Amino acid sequence: MIINKDKKRIHHIKLPDLKQSWWQLAAIQLTGVTSLPILIGSILIINNSNFISAILTLILANVLLWIIRLLIINMTFKGRKSAIDISRDYFGRFGSYFIAVLLLLSTLAWFIMQTTLASNALSYLIPIETNIGVNRFMQIGVLIGIFSTLFCMNGIKIIKWVSVISLPLLFFAFIGMIFGSDHALPEKTSTGISISGLPIILTTSLGITIDIPTFFRHSKTKRDSINAITVIQILSFLIGFGGIFLGSLIEPWFGIKTNGALLSTGLLLKSSLIVFIFVSAIGANISNVYSSSVGWEIIAPILAGIKEYLILGLGLTIGFILISNIISMELLANLTDYSLVNLSFVLILGYIWSLIIKRSPNTQEKLTYFIAWILSTTINVLQLFKVILEKISPLLVGFILVTLTLAIFLPCILLFKRIKS
Repeated sequence: MIINKDKKRIHHIKLPDLKQSWWQLAAIQLTGVTSLPILIGSILIINNSNFISAILTLILANVLLWIIRLLIINMTFKGRKSAIDISRDYFGRFGSYFIAVLLLLSTLAWFIMQTTLASNALSYLIPIETNIGVNRFMQIGVLIGIFSTLFCMNGIKIIKWVSVISLPLLFFAFIGMIFGSDHALPEKTSTGISISGLPIILTTSLGITIDIPTFFRHSKTKRDSINAITVIQILSFLIGFGGIFLGSLIEPWFGIKTNGALLSTGLLLKSSLIVFIFVSAIGANISNVYSSSVGWEIIAPILAGIKEYLILGLGLTIGFILISNIISMELLANLTDYSLVNLSFVLILGYIWSLIIKRSPNTQEKLTYFIAWILSTTINVLQLFKVILEKISPLLVGFILVTLTLAIFLPCILLFKRIKS
């Protein structure tokens, strides 16, 4: 067990591979980002607005994410902190256990969602004859789970090389999808300029953002981290732009449209879809397993290392077998996204407050951050189940609740401390 010099962050195994280049950092993120849920966001936007509004929304969303992620990098590069390390800094040791559990649950949700989307699509695209009673969907899902487990058992080193090799495959498959598909845009559902689709992109992407430090702590230099973030946002915009033209292929929260048209398309489109879906599912899943391993080391440190990757990979695959097609994928994604987005809000605003007062959070401030996160997430869940405020964006509600809670209590804590001293 290794304790850092500041004695606040404990790593049960030595942190490996501290010289990743900007391209390797970007590849790890993009093999997960270039997946069906991200493309679904673009399709949901274009289906509810128009072409110009969709483009403006994608530009604004990626600029905002670029700024937020640069803040996260500045916040975490010193000391090479993971998401759990940051949570401990702002929530305390007790609160960090909640975040560790949250990371494990969010990983389960995303693993199941990615594998379900991929299995649904591949079981439709691959014309394999099966015996009566054989569940081809489940077979493909288990195969994806096994590959995901094998490719992450040696941790970040093997994940890095799998991602670097996978990214060109995804790029060429994506180009094949664009050239092989019907480029017709859906009919306009609104006129004028609107950015109402902004919460769709931000909600999904902010949930991913909070875990970027876990991967970027392996960066060679801070400049590599900044360059990687810039490349990620540029390519994410291009992927989102391409996704606008794929509405004839992709069905939100299912994977692909199964209206029979795809079965009669050319080999280029079908093979591109198969490669893209399979490789992106593997890339996203191995990143999810590595992300959850940080939370696992807090809960079960004795099983850190290869054992944890094996347990997590197989455990998540079993979770897919038990839960897939039972729980709504949209519900599963929203539950995890809301909690992670609110965590992002709390940590970013907490970081800004720490810069203002020029010190780390004290016990009272850590409790305030934890309360702000619990409150905003609870209200968002009630919104999701249409108990309260169902017509207001959960992203907006979460941001307002976090901001108000911190704006009211943090100055009071500071004032009370000054009066007391």
